[in-house]
Amino acid sequence: MKKRISAAVKSVKKLKTKYDIISIGDPTIDTFLLIHDIEIKKIKGEKKAVISWGDKLPVDKFYRTVAGNAANNAVGAARLGLKTAYYSIFAHDAGGREILHKMRKEKVADEYIKVDENHPTNASTVLSFQGERTIFVYHEHRKYKLPKLAPAKWVYLTSMAAGFENIYKDLANYLDSTGARLAFNPGTFQLRKGAAFNKQILQRTSLLSLNKEEAQSWVGDYEDPEELCKRLMKLGPKSVVLTDGRKGAYSYSVGGYYYIPEFPGPRLEATGAGDAFTTAYVAALAYDLGHQEALRWGPVNAGSVVKSIGPQEGLLTRKQLEGKLSRMKKYQPVALTDEKAKSKVAAMVGRKKD
Repeated sequence: MKKRISAAVKSVKKLKTKYDIISIGDPTIDTFLLIHDIEIKKIKGEKKAVISWGDKLPVDKFYRTVAGNAANNAVGAARLGLKTAYYSIFAHDAGGREILHKMRKEKVADEYIKVDENHPTNASTVLSFQGERTIFVYHEHRKYKLPKLAPAKWVYLTSMAAGFENIYKDLANYLDSTGARLAFNPGTFQLRKGAAFNKQILQRTSLLSLNKEEAQSWVGDYEDPEELCKRLMKLGPKSVVLTDGRKGAYSYSVGGYYYIPEFPGPRLEATGAGDAFTTAYVAALAYDLGHQEALRWGPVNAGSVVKSIGPQEGLLTRKQLEGKLSRMKKYQPVALTDEKAKSKVAAMVGRKKD
């Protein structure tokens, strides 16, 4: 199968691209509730937020915004200077109109956006406490059908509701025929189906982006990030980026294995940090800057987003991002080329080296 895919890609004539990136996935309208009256307890080894049953809780701040992994990517990519389009389906209700207005304001092309006349726009409520969050998600079932997409350098595939597999065959054909590179950041429904179910897409993926817990759900409960990356690579992608929250991130490809710590700075609210990270990482690759520089871009964008409420307020322009990096020249990836370097990073993040 891999040989047939490689042969198909090599036979593609160089097409003139209309877009740098096309984002595919569901948007939501997020309502953020910043609260302080929550108790955190460890129950069976996991942190749980405990609130009083039947009580009224004071809300410190209330905020509403356009969100969703693909919408965050589309807005973030456009701000970083990439010519961006967006494929999604949502209703022509108040939430849908808000999303469409946001895309147009951010100069994201809307030619692939479809209207669902029968179901409302997705929505989420985010409980934010001490810089972390718990999200209540409402996703409508959609009748996905991939439109005829213009040639693009990259496609960014992320969270979709049940029925997402309906676009897989057409997307695979599009990637094979145009030579577009795929960044795959699977959402909840895609992750729950398992790696084998996503094989058709994984074999065509240029960059697979997952957090540690997501990676473990696909390849096993390994604590060693290198082991997780190696096992993810066996699923078919050409490269992997693995994030581990405040402990930093790892990049794994034929170009090497690297680690970078979290970008320093304050944290108000963490929603959208992962989207901001992967968006900037892919943008760096789209600018042909390579994985090491991409591993610098990602945390800077994420570090800016967590300073604000919501996933899009803090997304940076390319000028802003490169300005931050120019003032932090010592902020560089660590090459994990030997056991000494790996053990040093493991000690730094508080993980026992296997």
